[in-house]
Amino acid sequence: MPKKKYVLSVVLFLVLTFGTYYFVFKGYSIQEFLSSLTHVSPFYVGIACLCMFFWAFFEALYLKRMCKHLGYRINWYQAFGYVFTECYFSAITPSSIGGQPIQMMEMSRDGIPYRVNSVIILLNTMIYKVALIFLAILGVLICGAKLFSFNVLFNWLVWLGFITTIFVIICFILLVYSKKLMYKIVSFVIKLLRKLKFIKNVEEKEKKLKESLKDYQECAKTTRRHPWMLIESFIILIFQRLSILSISYVIYKAFGLSDLNALEVISFQVWITLGADFMPFPGGVVVAEGLLLEANKLIYGTTLATSGMILLRSISFYGIVLFSFIAYLYFHFKKRKKAKKIERGLYEKRIYTN
Repeated sequence: MPKKKYVLSVVLFLVLTFGTYYFVFKGYSIQEFLSSLTHVSPFYVGIACLCMFFWAFFEALYLKRMCKHLGYRINWYQAFGYVFTECYFSAITPSSIGGQPIQMMEMSRDGIPYRVNSVIILLNTMIYKVALIFLAILGVLICGAKLFSFNVLFNWLVWLGFITTIFVIICFILLVYSKKLMYKIVSFVIKLLRKLKFIKNVEEKEKKLKESLKDYQECAKTTRRHPWMLIESFIILIFQRLSILSISYVIYKAFGLSDLNALEVISFQVWITLGADFMPFPGGVVVAEGLLLEANKLIYGTTLATSGMILLRSISFYGIVLFSFIAYLYFHFKKRKKAKKIERGLYEKRIYTN
């Protein structure tokens, strides 16, 4: 990635961060916020940070296990590198669309072909959505009355998020497991490119794409023949979701509050996530902050709502995004350095041979 793009990424992240905090602090006293922090337990803040580590750990574990099931081995360094790459680029791109393509590109550079890593990423998205719906249903069963008792906009957004998430799950299932649908999509794209005259040798490109689809479908068949792979992934991603969703409850305890139990607070966070995912903003940030602010008034009380949200988002979003950016730079530059070293070694070998 050129230096200009790195600078642009940093600027975009800073604008997003400061813009959000301006929205939060608008009409709120910074002195009150700082005063409220004096009553926060450092022990629970430490646990909240540990929860973020487990979030990354379970995501990395999913990638390691799925790669192994599909015939490719990656180490923990690579797995965490892919996780932080996806996290950072998803946070700074509209509708979180930039993270997974970059993640797939990094996996491809490590020798995991697109036909394999695309299945891994698609299944990740699909199982994550299933896990979210599963937790949302549990939340309704546990404390449905409290969930929908305080804000009409919140109710609409979370139900729309719930419905669209189910729709997305169905689309992903069809995309991964329907051979006919995949070929129809490829044929449509080829026809469109032929009309627009974007590519040459259309027949050759179409042949290569259909050959790649055979390998893609073979990967999908592997998961169909071994459904325990999907069950294992579902369990891993349930724990990953619970790791990040639990942060809200840990922050709640950090303020010394105890009226709500862990299941109630986590249920609120699940439905807030569904509402935020429904809106087409970078990472759902704008809606997430608004929903969090309103929901946190019910969780933390009016006095501590803003303080709780700022602390929560600093750990569960902005903190991890900043760490992901630093980790991505290290991961990316180390890989480039290794590639150049190999290239230089091959060049010197050719000279020596000649």
